[in-house]
Amino acid sequence: MKILKIAIPLLLTVCVATAAEFEVVQKGKLFEPTAIDAKVGDVIKFKNADPFAHNAFSEDGENEFDIGMQAPGEDYTITLKAAGTINVECAIHPSMQLKITVN
Repeated sequence: MKILKIAIPLLLTVCVATAAEFEVVQKGKLFEPTAIDAKVGDVIKFKNADPFAHNAFSEDGENEFDIGMQAPGEDYTITLKAAGTINVECAIHPSMQLKITVN
């Protein structure tokens, strides 16, 4: 039982430590970068660097999300849940496109 009390927190620490964080800046009605290669468990932080609102959403399977209306200066974070391709768009500015490949 003592081994489990030590091993489980250590295992969780190792798993958390291996996750990467990617920052996607929303500026000039663009996502930057426009493509990301990531892994399940990695984190994507959307940062609105424009003086007007943005949105980011995807309807792709287990990685479906919608951050809603994101005010200037706000950050919003998602965690990648499953392997596959995630096509991200802005509901306010349809020309904004981001492709996330999750392995």
